Amino acid sequence: MLIRRVFTALILAIGGGSLVAPNAAYADYEHCDALGNCYWVVEKPGAGGGGNGGGGNNNGGGAGQGCSYEGQTVPCVVDGLGVWDGSCYVSRVPPPPGGRSDGYWSIRTCGIYGGVASQTPATWSADPPAGILPSYQELAQRAIAQMNLDGPNIGIAPQTDGAGLVGLPIWLWNTVSPSTWGPITRTAAVPGRSVTATARAQKIVWSMGDGKSVTCTTPGTPYQPSYGNKKSPDCGYDGYSRPSTEAGGRYTVTATTSWLVTWSGGGGTTGSQTVDLSSTTTIDIDELQVITS
Repeated sequence: MLIRRVFTALILAIGGGSLVAPNAAYADYEHCDALGNCYWVVEKPGAGGGGNGGGGNNNGGGAGQGCSYEGQTVPCVVDGLGVWDGSCYVSRVPPPPGGRSDGYWSIRTCGIYGGVASQTPATWSADPPAGILPSYQELAQRAIAQMNLDGPNIGIAPQTDGAGLVGLPIWLWNTVSPSTWGPITRTAAVPGRSVTATARAQKIVWSMGDGKSVTCTTPGTPYQPSYGNKKSPDCGYDGYSRPSTEAGGRYTVTATTSWLVTWSGGGGTTGSQTVDLSSTTTIDIDELQVITS
């Protein structure tokens, strides 16, 4: 867990160009705001961390070494200014109008100690600025990206190199693997924070190319020649009513897997989201020929 020393309360008196801040103290618990900025809060100055009356260093319970600037102790986090990076305070901010929505936008407040305070315009970076952790939501997206989830690995009978007949059942299945059905778990972490996400397929919607669809909550059963003209026991289509020549030669079948991804991070933080991924194939359906003598 990331450990920092912070203010119990901040007194910023802007008058005559000076900033006055109280002494730093050790932290009791972590607080995270809506932008993903996280910092430690002190409720009882000089008594945090371990509940032993200050831990033996006369500055609190020894939760961390604190931050410094040219030999003087400075608070690691200041509400409204952000996280100390060694020379300035860095604060994450929302994207400006028209600004890119990925990565990180931040401002730096410098010159507070031994200089004239100034603030830079918001700037973008691909990685978190020094001292600012990615949010749990952002780490969840990183974990999901590591999964390499796929749409269904389509199996269909009749096979795409053969032909079916009008009115005969169609078998549909997804060849199961972690990336096509799950469950699959990945963890994304940075120093001081991690998120573990697990994805499980919930259903596959098969759009048959003739305006009709089938929803299956199982991967389906692979067809075997010994099954003959039987229907699939768990995932199939009753049959086409017209030959595929009326649809341009072949029907296009689109299978879409709906994944449910759940994730959890530190401090009881949890979340979930759905991810839909599709695959396609084609199928030839011929007219059923009636032979008369």
